[in-house]
Amino acid sequence: MHKTFVHLIKIELKKAIKNKFFVTTLMVGSIFALFSAWYMIDSYAAFEHQNKVYTNNGNPMIQQFSLFNHWIGGEAFSLGYTLFFTLIPLMAVLPYSWSYFIENKIGYVKSIVTRSSKFQYYLSKYIATFVSGGLVVLIPLIANILIVACFVPAITPTKLYPLYYAVDHGSLWSGLFYTHPIIYVLLYLILDFVFAGLFATMSLAVSFFIKNRIAIILIPFFFILILHYSRTFLAYIYYNEISPLHYLHSTAIENYANGGMVLTQGLLFFILTFGITMKLGVKREVF
Repeated sequence: MHKTFVHLIKIELKKAIKNKFFVTTLMVGSIFALFSAWYMIDSYAAFEHQNKVYTNNGNPMIQQFSLFNHWIGGEAFSLGYTLFFTLIPLMAVLPYSWSYFIENKIGYVKSIVTRSSKFQYYLSKYIATFVSGGLVVLIPLIANILIVACFVPAITPTKLYPLYYAVDHGSLWSGLFYTHPIIYVLLYLILDFVFAGLFATMSLAVSFFIKNRIAIILIPFFFILILHYSRTFLAYIYYNEISPLHYLHSTAIENYANGGMVLTQGLLFFILTFGITMKLGVKREVF
């Protein structure tokens, strides 16, 4: 059983990553990340040039601009940032979340479960879908921060310049931001990977109810958009961010990220997607 499951996981991961949809989506996400890097590097160079011209000594406020407010997760100005963080739910589902619908339609599922088990198949499908969604978002983020780090110094942020660092007391991991910013960024990379994976598994769960490939891909995206715009009903009532499109960004866009809200939503997404996939998958008859 163990060997069969490991073999099935390898097959699913290979299919999830080595397909044209994963590669295409990864390229699109990387283009967004590169647009952001280009804009922020150019902005930093222009600022440094201006300071040299007018002060003759370079930037007198060296902690004002650093890697941590110039990488795509720390800036909120470029078109690349806007496209990337708005389309995260859609990018996450494109690589592989539709695969169960196709495999069930062509009879592939029946041939697999007769050789292993329904539990092993659906668990491996869930894991592969999660990983593909996470990686297609994580890789462009890592590429962006590495490129920006080649041009913008990784100076530890300071509270002396609150206008340039939108991370105040009480926001998620704010203590780490001003003491160990590298760890802060790593935690956000992990957070983005996890939620992108959960977005991908939403489509997998939806495929048990909907028999249309386009709908399977778009429903999770529209669900997140509804959650995003529902913030307007809580204006001046609740001051913590409830939209993943905002709290997956490492600095506050409107409201500050709250650890309890992020954990609650993440657990809810996991319980629903994993529960539906495993319960309905194991119980459903394969034709």
